[in-house]
Amino acid sequence: MIAQLNEIIDIYKGDIIRDTQKLMAYNSVFEESDQLGQPFGLQIAAALECALEIATGMGFKTRNVDGYMGEIDYGTGGKKIGMIVHIDIVPAGDGWTYPPFAGQIVDGKLYGRGSIDDKGPLIAALYAMKAIKESCLPCSNHVRYLIGCDEESGFRCIKYYLTKEEQPWGGFSPDGEFPVIFGEKGIYRFQCDGIWKEAQNKNRFGIVKITGGTRMNVVPEAASAVLRGNAQLFTLAEQVLTEYNPENRLSLEQDGEKLVIKAQGVSAHSSVPWQGVSANNLLLNFLRRLPLTPTAAEKYIYTLTDLFADGYDGKSLGIACSDEVFGQLTLSLGVLHADSEGGNASFDLRYPILDEREALWQKIAAVCEAHSLELTQLQDKPGLYVPKDSEMIQCMLKAYQETSGREEGPVTIGGGTYCRALKNFVAYGPLFPGQKELAHERDEYIGVDDLILCTKIYAQALYSLLK
Repeated sequence: MIAQLNEIIDIYKGDIIRDTQKLMAYNSVFEESDQLGQPFGLQIAAALECALEIATGMGFKTRNVDGYMGEIDYGTGGKKIGMIVHIDIVPAGDGWTYPPFAGQIVDGKLYGRGSIDDKGPLIAALYAMKAIKESCLPCSNHVRYLIGCDEESGFRCIKYYLTKEEQPWGGFSPDGEFPVIFGEKGIYRFQCDGIWKEAQNKNRFGIVKITGGTRMNVVPEAASAVLRGNAQLFTLAEQVLTEYNPENRLSLEQDGEKLVIKAQGVSAHSSVPWQGVSANNLLLNFLRRLPLTPTAAEKYIYTLTDLFADGYDGKSLGIACSDEVFGQLTLSLGVLHADSEGGNASFDLRYPILDEREALWQKIAAVCEAHSLELTQLQDKPGLYVPKDSEMIQCMLKAYQETSGREEGPVTIGGGTYCRALKNFVAYGPLFPGQKELAHERDEYIGVDDLILCTKIYAQALYSLLK
């Protein structure tokens, strides 16, 4: 461990906090855009420019690659060591205790959307570079630091960049967990559609509108259904509520001839669905107990429930599996919509057995075809695996252990990072073992002390790779 690097970082503690707050002020959520240099919207473009300006002020060479990716370079010799982060965020949502874009510090915690995913780590890695630069320590290699703009919505930024530039030799992304992540589950995202146009039966509930969730990679915390019915049907719904209402998370409201059903879940990242409660699953399991019309709509809702709403392990779908390296398969119904003419449900699936990727998809397709669900694959992200005894992994592990004083070993995750789009890259912090995953959650925060410790770990690891 190089004490000089830690000493430099301690000097810049206030600047690290300030620059993190500066980036967090941007609501850099993806927006459709046809503006030149702003392919993902004005806020993302502005946040990227802010980050590049901070780096330029440190004396680094920077470049904006058409609004898709930012580059920050240090040095010229030897191998190109890479770091990659993202400037885009998921929507903040409602119900925050502290403003999501103010960067407010309370009890040593820096609150706001992007604080831990990924703006705090972005600044930490940048100041790690600054510490190495100011230390004047000898380096045999050089750094290419990449700032992407579309990690949360499809990786279009890195795909575009790799058509223009060669990737670095290898490196890390500060967008996962410590000690170091040597494997990531494979990810499929897909949609199941249904259509119904036949006449409705007035003695059964008709679907006016069903909505649940906002993003596929978030376990939904809220879902609702508006149904049209009569007094007899409303009485039936009330009886069903007495029989099925887990933890009192469901409620009914009558509005004339309409019945409003609300489900309140607990939000979580879809890579760790056991940390949440799916409002979509709650709602579907309630609707499964009601008579619906038309027949095709009822069949669609019932089938979704029977195949996908039994939990998060894919057991009813017939795809449950696990292995020693990655753990169990997880499945989350992230976004649900339906109305009087049709419906669609979007899923996030994370699978452990990487070499059975194609067979898994074929099995899902066969089940959906057998149940008349129209299946569309939205994303296919093969998993990542780097041997944990490789020199790069061991170098990063040593930097983590020596700097933090902790002894945990390399891990695998269900989350998906930029690293799977690159060769010889792995995720590295900022979450420490035992901490709750707060990415995509309301009241997201990063501890100020953790932010500084991350900066020191990144500096030690990066210098080890550079020398």
